[in-house]
Amino acid sequence: MMKNMDPNKLSNWAVWAGFLGIILYVVALVLAWQSNSSLLFDRFDKKDLYFAGSGFLYIAIWFKLGAIFHKGGGQGM
Repeated sequence: MMKNMDPNKLSNWAVWAGFLGIILYVVALVLAWQSNSSLLFDRFDKKDLYFAGSGFLYIAIWFKLGAIFHKGGGQGM
């Protein structure tokens, strides 16, 4: 059994990755509704931010599943 994964640390990482994913979704929505061009966001496409937000949410799910597994759900294996 792997003992190097702390369930509390994995849960904290899941919260931060999920928070970052939601922030990227909000920024993508703002860019989708923005009609005039912004100097700061000219190099970013709203789809890039949307997919980055999706990726961070997937990572958050995997961190949470790892925390559940290492908390005691995988000891019987």
